[in-house]
Amino acid sequence: MASATLKKLHSHHRDLFEELNIIAGVRNTEDLAIAAKSPVKMVYLLFGNTLNIAEMIGLMRDSGKLPLVNIDLLSGFSRDACNIEYLERCGAAGIVSTHQELIRTARNRGMITILRTFALDSSAVDACLRATQNCQPDAVEILPAVAAPRVAARIRQIYPDLRIIAGGLVADLKEVESLMANGIDAVSVSNSSFWVA
Repeated sequence: MASATLKKLHSHHRDLFEELNIIAGVRNTEDLAIAAKSPVKMVYLLFGNTLNIAEMIGLMRDSGKLPLVNIDLLSGFSRDACNIEYLERCGAAGIVSTHQELIRTARNRGMITILRTFALDSSAVDACLRATQNCQPDAVEILPAVAAPRVAARIRQIYPDLRIIAGGLVADLKEVESLMANGIDAVSVSNSSFWVA
């Protein structure tokens, strides 16, 4: 794909990303088929390998979804810039990762970048703030979701425009609504019964 075309496509992805509230976290092939037919517009691919990821990204694209790949969970992928380019060429809109260098590489290519962080304690939150400064992602995903509103307030003091995503241990749609009401921009969920919008 030509560079100008990719830039235009990435700009469109970013606009869509700003509007989305529910992200389907797909962990297996059965859920991949469900996600393809669901009303959600953004999908995290949380499994895959060098042999099947292109096909999975293609299925999501063909179904009108915005596919983001959690590169940390792919089998056979190293933390190498060429893997980011490969995912981009396959049609991935962006990546999710805990690794700052991968976030920086994808960001430099114009892809959507989500820094995944685990809010286990205050030192983990401090590390998240440092990582955000270093790699400047489009969003931070905070796990578990229950900790996200508390951590979000601290992050927003420094990065008021950063999108904040909550993920992990979401019990029901009422909790999704509560997270949104408490300043969370989007929620990633792997339970397909939550893939409603």
